[in-house]
Amino acid sequence: MRATCALGLVLGLGACAHEEIHRIPREPHVSSTSASPLARSEREADMNRQWQNRTLGELLEAYGRPKMVMTIPGGGMPPSFAVVYGPDPASGCIDAFAVSSRGEPVVRIYHCR
Repeated sequence: MRATCALGLVLGLGACAHEEIHRIPREPHVSSTSASPLARSEREADMNRQWQNRTLGELLEAYGRPKMVMTIPGGGMPPSFAVVYGPDPASGCIDAFAVSSRGEPVVRIYHCR
């Protein structure tokens, strides 16, 4: 009996629903940039040459406090965390550094996001 009443209620509400669906317009992503993919990949290569295997302390000294520190799903290989800074104006890259969490924290890799 309850199942029948519940089904009747759902069907009744469905009949009252407005048939037209109003879509919410998509806004451009805040990190959208006019920089070319080449500029972004060049920044990634340059930043990796500059920062790989340098200490977290050096990174913090150069860039200051990050906007965000994130765990890496599954911990990363080797176990790591991500240090994220704001966008680079020239390339539009959101600067993200994977930092090894074993021993003295060192920059493992840079990613342009």
